[in-house]
Amino acid sequence: MAPIRRHDQQPSRRYPVLVALAAGIVFGLAVAMFNMSRSPAGQQLQGAGASLQDEPNVLQQQMYDLEKQLKEAKSERDSARRQLADQVQQQKDIEDRFAAEQTSISSIKSGAGDCLDRHTPWLPSATRDKINPTLAAFLKKVAINNEVLVAVSNANYAWPGGMLELWMKSVKRAGVKNAMVVALDEDTKINVENFGLPAFRLDLAIPDSQKNSGSNHAVSALKFRILKPFLELGYSVLLSDVDIVTLDDPFKYLIRDSDIESLSDGWTEETAYGYNDVADDPSMGWARYAHSMRIFVFNSGLFYLRNTNASLDLLDKAIYRVESEEAWDQAVWNECIFFPNSPKNIDPGVTRRAMDIEKFMNSKYLFKFLRHNEAHFKEVQPAMVHVNYHPDKFERMKAVWAHYVEGKKTALNAFPDGSE
Repeated sequence: MAPIRRHDQQPSRRYPVLVALAAGIVFGLAVAMFNMSRSPAGQQLQGAGASLQDEPNVLQQQMYDLEKQLKEAKSERDSARRQLADQVQQQKDIEDRFAAEQTSISSIKSGAGDCLDRHTPWLPSATRDKINPTLAAFLKKVAINNEVLVAVSNANYAWPGGMLELWMKSVKRAGVKNAMVVALDEDTKINVENFGLPAFRLDLAIPDSQKNSGSNHAVSALKFRILKPFLELGYSVLLSDVDIVTLDDPFKYLIRDSDIESLSDGWTEETAYGYNDVADDPSMGWARYAHSMRIFVFNSGLFYLRNTNASLDLLDKAIYRVESEEAWDQAVWNECIFFPNSPKNIDPGVTRRAMDIEKFMNSKYLFKFLRHNEAHFKEVQPAMVHVNYHPDKFERMKAVWAHYVEGKKTALNAFPDGSE
């Protein structure tokens, strides 16, 4: 037998050692992994792993959200485009409609032989009558030369023997054949017709802006809206408040060269027709004197308005202001007439004339000045006297009637120059 060699026994002895060593390593790694998983660092690694696993889901959700937002943005964009297109079309429709209306109005005026500028009156026509057929039919019976004298009244003035009756009495005596009353209630209409003048019934609500202005101012503020259809139909209007005594036919004294002719609140030629007013500011030295143009206001209770485009623009501006502002109609009226174009104002651009203050007379001129100049007082024969400066209107109206119609030369003496 061959002798056993030492090196032939070594492999069988090494295997258990290697196995034990490997098992120890594996066990150590397992323990290390276990400890690491319980440590903060290990937990962070686990979280990172979980995050990596969740990241595709998060990205997918973000993509979904972005796609949704993109669809919404496209929808809003398309909606905005449609709205813009609609607005453009609406504006085009408005412009086309306005152009058609202007063409229609131009053809109406051309057919009537009218000039198309802003200051030439147009004539009544069958086409224009459609604006207000009832009023058009009424005016055809009343107007002379397409002109009417108009008063506006309600029951406050229409009682028998009252102010409106004296107004009508004086108008009839003066021979005015084209006078009428716009009656704001049925009682007024009946009283006017019973007296023998034509009355046109209108129902108009007092604007909220004028409800606290007092009954007479509130009614006065309606006049601008009332007059507009008269002009549109082709009629010029001499508007008269009812605190006026008519002594002669006023249409004989109208000049008719302007859009508006008005009674002035001035009491001299300077205050009525205008003057150069110089302000003195000594602190300015060489430039101490500054000039201004002054004129006392047109009275909104007596004026002649021609049916022109400029006059309609004036009425539209006055209507808007008295119906939207708590303002006195006469102040608004004059601002609309006289204030120029500026960054704060659009001027309707009417041509204007102040009436002759001795033919169309206010009560300040009569009671404070004219009657004290005896020689001149005898020479002057007014066509209309407006008792606008004095609160005792009716009594002074009766005195004016007594003096000029009944010949009672002392009838005015009982009244002071002003009011007490």
